[in-house]
Amino acid sequence: MNIKLTPALNSFVTNGVRDGLFASVDAAIEEGLELLARQKRHKKSFSIASEDDLLSKLDAGLASLDAGKGIPASEAFAQFVKPTR
Repeated sequence: MNIKLTPALNSFVTNGVRDGLFASVDAAIEEGLELLARQKRHKKSFSIASEDDLLSKLDAGLASLDAGKGIPASEAFAQFVKPTR
């Protein structure tokens, strides 16, 4: 596969590889696509029809937290962020 990045993204990836953020250009692109796929899955699992629907879901979430059904922030963030290598 051959891809063309914007100059800004190309610089980001190149600098990321140079600085050790990514093992390679391929690894950088793969990680970006994995994050995009994860974001798409999460968006599908949470959709709102209206402002009232959003407020209702927020109220339900707050009630769940008040009932002690929350999870630690580290667990919540782990669902959205892939650990760095």
